[in-house]
Amino acid sequence: MNKLNFNIEYEVNGNKKLSSCSNEDFTLDIDQNGNEVKVTINCVKPTKFTDFSLNFNYNFNDDDKFFANGFQSWTNSKEFSKTEKMRDMGFLAKSPLNNIFGFTNVGDYNFVKYPKTSGIFHSHGYAYVTTKNGIFLIGSLSDRTGYTVITADMNKNIINVKKDLEGTTISGEYVVFDLAFISGKYDETFDEYFALMGIKKPNYPVLKGYTTWYNYYQNINEEIVLRDLDGLSKIKNANVFQIDDGYQTKVGEWLNIDEKKFPNGIKPIADAIHNKGLKAGIWLCPFGVQKNSSICKLHDEWFVKDEKGKINCGSNWGGFYALDIYNEEVRAYLKKVFATFIDYGFDLFKLDFLFAAAIVPRNNKTRGEIMYDAIDLLRECVGDKQILGCGTPLMPCFGKTEYMRVGADMGLKWKKTFIQKLGHREDVSSKDAIYNNLYRRHLDNRAFIADPDVTLIRSYNIGFTFEQRKTIAKIHKLFGGVQFTSDDSARYDDEQTKVLNFLFSDDVHKILSVTENNDVVTIKYILNGENKTMLLDMKNCVEIM
Repeated sequence: MNKLNFNIEYEVNGNKKLSSCSNEDFTLDIDQNGNEVKVTINCVKPTKFTDFSLNFNYNFNDDDKFFANGFQSWTNSKEFSKTEKMRDMGFLAKSPLNNIFGFTNVGDYNFVKYPKTSGIFHSHGYAYVTTKNGIFLIGSLSDRTGYTVITADMNKNIINVKKDLEGTTISGEYVVFDLAFISGKYDETFDEYFALMGIKKPNYPVLKGYTTWYNYYQNINEEIVLRDLDGLSKIKNANVFQIDDGYQTKVGEWLNIDEKKFPNGIKPIADAIHNKGLKAGIWLCPFGVQKNSSICKLHDEWFVKDEKGKINCGSNWGGFYALDIYNEEVRAYLKKVFATFIDYGFDLFKLDFLFAAAIVPRNNKTRGEIMYDAIDLLRECVGDKQILGCGTPLMPCFGKTEYMRVGADMGLKWKKTFIQKLGHREDVSSKDAIYNNLYRRHLDNRAFIADPDVTLIRSYNIGFTFEQRKTIAKIHKLFGGVQFTSDDSARYDDEQTKVLNFLFSDDVHKILSVTENNDVVTIKYILNGENKTMLLDMKNCVEIM
């Protein structure tokens, strides 16, 4: 391990100071044991840290790549070469719309600086550099004290590791870093990393089923749900049917079911799903509330606020605000919501937009600590029912959620719209979703079971060619353990049914390697004991035969 150099900027007794080692204000204890380094600070007086980082030299070769793990589920994540540039928020962050909707709150834009040059990339929680013999991994073993941001400057041959300590004043002893530095082959390295974190491999079945979202979006009703449920129940190996957004009157008003759409309520739907022999899934956005909801009008004290008022979390549903998980009434409300849906009979909870809980550090807690608290609260609410997480920083969910989205929402076509090109790294993008499936593959069956997002096979209300749809189905089959469609499978022809049967089949597969050159991804894998290779054209989303 190369020499570690510290850069510490802090404030004590109103005085701003710089340091790189122990001094009269604090002691710095560095405990190095094998491939693990723990950094503990002991502050003599209450201290605020505006920068707490370490860096070391790393000689990047021209053909090395740096894997940058995005801030949350939807953030684009991939291996970057030295000549590439990491895109930032773009036009929307600089427009007046950001003041209304809080686009920058969706990602890390408020606390991570984005460089304007190529060759500089940052990663959340862990990162790795490709080597001739495998990878060199730098990883936090816990981000409970604050998010860990790992930046590679491939131009200056430096790796920087920074802890986000905004919002907390430290008195006494505080573990800032608990890091692992591991070199080896890809799979063996990640096996060792998760073993050091004490996270056991998940043992949950592959989900094979349906979600209402990517066909009807919020325009669902009882008739549509029961019709598509009947179609899915005829498909071999299907095991789950999930109702997504649109059953409630407003986002946040979970106990107010839309009577026009579901005149008999939502419990009979869960019963109907069970009667078909399937698990019943339901979608919730537990930490977000639509701006024009009754909750906003009646419970102003329930929300996270800054000097400008309630925290905007994005433009969805015309804008939504973040609930304060430390408000006891909020916690009681959320527990009541989950208890109600569990009583209805739901087995699987898709919990979305979870980043909203920890946008603003508060209560003398960092963003990372708040996010861990939020996931702990959800686990308490759900009990032994299953969670499919989405829109969340990933590390707080390691070993806590059964299933997890690892990429952006799939669009209805391959290329981005003009508006999407102006947006943030978390926006809807089929291409980003596929990239994340490829390059976050190490999380599947280690941190949780990975959800690659929906596979759309239908020929209507879609912009993909049939060859593209088949290619996406194959990628999703190989790289995830949540296989959902949003189609009315009763409308499939024989070829479409064949694709869905392939997606839901019980084939045994293992990814051996993923490499990319000039927009062509080479995937080597084993399928039912046979070695295979897939060439994927990322420009056009087709398999090269």
